[in-house]
Amino acid sequence: MSDSYTPVTARDRERPTFPKRAVVTGGMPYGNKDLHFGHVGGVFVFADAFARFLRDRIGPENVIFVSGTDCYGSPIVEDHRKQTEAGQFHGSLEEFVRRNHERQRATLAAYRISLDTFAASGLEPYQPIHREFGAWILQTLYAHGYLQKRTTPQWYDAERGTFLNGRQVVGRCPVLGCKSENAYADECSLGHQYDPQDLIDPKSTLTGKRPEMRDVTNWYLKVDAFREVLRPWYEWLRETGQWRPFVVSSVLEWFEPPTIHVTRNQAEALEAVRPQLPPHELREGQAQSLQLVFGRLEEMERARAILGAAAIRYRVGKTLVPFRLTGNLEWGLPAPAIEGLEGLTFWVWPESLWAPISFTAACLEQHGRAREEWREWWCAKAATVYQFIGE
Repeated sequence: MSDSYTPVTARDRERPTFPKRAVVTGGMPYGNKDLHFGHVGGVFVFADAFARFLRDRIGPENVIFVSGTDCYGSPIVEDHRKQTEAGQFHGSLEEFVRRNHERQRATLAAYRISLDTFAASGLEPYQPIHREFGAWILQTLYAHGYLQKRTTPQWYDAERGTFLNGRQVVGRCPVLGCKSENAYADECSLGHQYDPQDLIDPKSTLTGKRPEMRDVTNWYLKVDAFREVLRPWYEWLRETGQWRPFVVSSVLEWFEPPTIHVTRNQAEALEAVRPQLPPHELREGQAQSLQLVFGRLEEMERARAILGAAAIRYRVGKTLVPFRLTGNLEWGLPAPAIEGLEGLTFWVWPESLWAPISFTAACLEQHGRAREEWREWWCAKAATVYQFIGE
């Protein structure tokens, strides 16, 4: 043992500090099936142990432990359709989700998971509260100029007269060399993402026929508007060790400005069209490439069209792009009408992000407290939120 070794005793260690209030959340299981061991052993046991520990430290009245069934999403719609057609289930989509929600609740109770509330994003009494939060979030983002209205093509089954969700279109992955056996509207089973119109041999799972593309208009979040607000936070996470350095580095790769990469052997053709391109900076790239760096995403998109027309091959670098908030599917959390856009529902991915907040509000209301007190648990400096997603 080295002479410089100094033993560390309990008195030498810095005492842990605890928040005044705490919210513990468990990852939301989809409403299309029962829980499996990964749900219970990989999420809820850990979250439950931590919630019990915090109750012992800061008092049970200062801890809220919530989770719930994720009721929306294309896998739920597809499984309901398949089980109904096979005669394995008889009832509406809502009844299908409710059955699975009650089974999930019973499983968690059997394992004595001490949730204060196990809610359901699409079922009473939680759906109205969840919908109210969604409307407030979308309208607030719109009022502050953070929403963008975009029109994009989406698959449509003309025979059924309905737009298709991500799992209702199957085909072959267009990514060169991909060996995936399953490809859907915009992503294959191996994780490759692509434009929907690039899917090879698309078929509707509803009719088995080739669907058509129709334009739809939705609301998108201007993620790039938050670039300079988020970057210092990620740097702080790295400096304080809150996140592993490689995780922060991976995230910050998306904070690069909009960039197009062109191979150097196309330099002459590139130089010929550069006067037509929006304002940009030409930089030296890696691996025999040139970089065209733009100040705005819209400028890069215009440049892509010009390069494509000139038959110049390119690839796009990682950058922050608008994030879709709404969709056109019937089974989803209704979104409020803004600028005449009616009948939209929230896309399941952003909608599930505020679900733990609406579940907290519902939990407070169930315990005789004001719903508006959720801010004291999610926004106050004296409170901390601990989210258990999975192992």
